[in-house]
Amino acid sequence: MTCARSTGSPTSEHPSSFSDLRHRKFFIALGLAAAFCGTCLAAGTSAQSPQAAGERQAVQEANTVLQEEIKLAARPQTYLLIDVHQGVVLVKARGIEIHRLPLLSWRARGDQPPVGLFRLTARPPVDRPKAKPGEDATEHPIDVSDMPAEYHLALEPPLLVAVVPPVQDRPWLWIRGRMREWWSRAGSNGSNPWLRLTLSPESARSLAWSVTEGMPVLIGRSTLPR
Repeated sequence: MTCARSTGSPTSEHPSSFSDLRHRKFFIALGLAAAFCGTCLAAGTSAQSPQAAGERQAVQEANTVLQEEIKLAARPQTYLLIDVHQGVVLVKARGIEIHRLPLLSWRARGDQPPVGLFRLTARPPVDRPKAKPGEDATEHPIDVSDMPAEYHLALEPPLLVAVVPPVQDRPWLWIRGRMREWWSRAGSNGSNPWLRLTLSPESARSLAWSVTEGMPVLIGRSTLPR
């Protein structure tokens, strides 16, 4: 888990102005990228081949994600950006990367990952250590090691995101996660979309530690396809 830090003398002399400059540069870059995506999309509308259609869809998705992130970055809030194509889960604020969690693998309904802006309805439960007889469990501070490595994130509009560890690392947690995922999907008659993310136990705990109830979750391509 890494934190994005700025270096150099400007931060010690004018921290607020330097931060504002970074924000302005970010918005300018996003605006230019979104405009470029729109130009690429318009230029490719005449192509009819399946490959061209796939490329247009990818460009349109990247444009949608960029437009949504511009709105999110304009507010003082933390949000998630899940890009399965880049294999990464990002925790960001004001457009600046705070944490980068590598995605080991993913699966989705119909092998088509959902795209769009969602809201987290509740954060994962904490694996609070059991208190000894006569002790108050609430007296022990919770840290990232107490967070679960396997859990579900319920989003709105309805989307189930299952976070599981690799089967070779935690076989029992992987099996439990698959059973919970199957049960949740059966309860909705398989009509709701779902997304399974495989993260290392450390990354899964960091993600559970970082999310909050009502947190925006943006899913989709964050870069143009190559």
